[in-house]
Amino acid sequence: MPIKALNDRKKLSSDFNEANDAFIDEVLSAFQAGRIPADLARAYLAHPVAMMHTDGAQAVANYFERMLAQRPNIDWTPGG
Repeated sequence: MPIKALNDRKKLSSDFNEANDAFIDEVLSAFQAGRIPADLARAYLAHPVAMMHTDGAQAVANYFERMLAQRPNIDWTPGG
């Protein structure tokens, strides 16, 4: 694998990890503040894993981005 491809892969992995951490922090914060119940927090944390299909990590990263773009007023309603 060429060096550029390896570097691109590492960058994508780093970006994904940062987005993942930010999303988890946001869900936990909403749960701790009482804005969402435990079962909904679990569903939000499990949902990206269920999205791992043909688009792989990019689908999950897009999901995180859509949710976090709603800050500071994230609509936690399922399907919202």
